[in-house]
Amino acid sequence: MIGLVVCMGLLIIFHRPILLATVRHFASRYATKENLKMDFRLEGNPFSYLTVRNLHAVPIGPSAIESVDVDSLYVDYSLLGFARHGVSHLLQNVELRGAQVVLNPARAPPRKPRPKKKPTLPDAFPERIRLVDATLIIRKSSNDFVVEHADLDLNPRAPGELRIGRLQLPPGDNWSSISGQTSYTNKNFILRDLALSVQEQIRLLNIDGSRIDSMPFVPTSSSWLCG
Repeated sequence: MIGLVVCMGLLIIFHRPILLATVRHFASRYATKENLKMDFRLEGNPFSYLTVRNLHAVPIGPSAIESVDVDSLYVDYSLLGFARHGVSHLLQNVELRGAQVVLNPARAPPRKPRPKKKPTLPDAFPERIRLVDATLIIRKSSNDFVVEHADLDLNPRAPGELRIGRLQLPPGDNWSSISGQTSYTNKNFILRDLALSVQEQIRLLNIDGSRIDSMPFVPTSSSWLCG
C-alpha cells in the first residue's frame, strides 16, 4: 500500500514530463510507420493543450510527404467534450505558425484497394483556427499547386480575412497578393469575394460544419465569377 501511494504521488508530481515523453514516443512511432523521420519539441499539458515547436519531418521511405517544417503548432482540446460528444467536440483552438508542407503524391506507397465512399468533412472540426505564414506545395507533373504565405483567422466571434501571398494552380495560372473576407459562426465557414484578378473572383465558398454531429455528409456551396 505504501509503495502504491508513493508511485501515485510521484506520478502526480512528475505526470507532465512523463505524459509529454509518452506523447512524443507514440508520435515518433506513428511517423516511422508512415516512413517519416520526425524531430520536434513538445510543451504544454497533455490533459488540455499541447504546443509543438520546431517540427521537421522528412521521408525515410516511400511517402507522399516530401518535407514538413513548422515553427509552432498550438492545439487546445477538451477531453471532456470528446468523452461526452465525440471527436467533433475535441478540438477547441488550433494555431499554426510558420509552416511549409511539401507533398508529392507520385512518391506515395501503393494503396490497398478500398470501397469507394462519399466525400465527407473531417470529424474533428476546431472551434477556432488560425494560420500565420503557412505554405502548401503539391508536386504535379506539369505545374505545382502552390499556396504561399497564407494567413487565415477563423474566429466564431468576429469576421476575419484570408490573405495569400501567391496562388498557383496546376494549369499554370498564377495570382499574387489576394485576399477575401471570412466568417466562422458555429463552425460554418464562409469565404466571400476572394479577388484573384479584376476579372476573376470567388464570390462565395461555404463549408458548413455546424451540423457535423447530425449528418454524415455536410454539403458545400461555391460561386465563381470569371470575366
